[in-house]
Amino acid sequence: MAEKTVLYTDQHLWIETRDEKHCRVGVTHFYLDKLASIRIAEISPAGSRLKQEDTLATLESSKAAVDLPSPVSGRVSLVNTAVIQDPGLINRDPMGEGWLAEIELDQTEELKSLLSDEAYQKMVLG
Repeated sequence: MAEKTVLYTDQHLWIETRDEKHCRVGVTHFYLDKLASIRIAEISPAGSRLKQEDTLATLESSKAAVDLPSPVSGRVSLVNTAVIQDPGLINRDPMGEGWLAEIELDQTEELKSLLSDEAYQKMVLG
């Protein structure tokens, strides 16, 4: 099995490759600092087909409601129902138990357009 890799989008999502065809998606700590406390999480249901940039999830906080674009094209294979029932989990553990969904990739080459940890840090820290 391939080593797990974490990549990022310029819309502050992280993508962890699970194997050659599946990745897990969530929101970065940096973005949560801007959004404040998440109150509602709506995620595209399992089985949904998404193109890169289609809305994967909508998060509502005390400050705003934001649509999160899918970082890759594919089929939503798993939704983290725990964050729908307890959206605060996203704030408490965004890179762990607060993940949003798993996507079965249509085109693994789309991962090449995403940011490395180093590139993401440079972007957010200016």
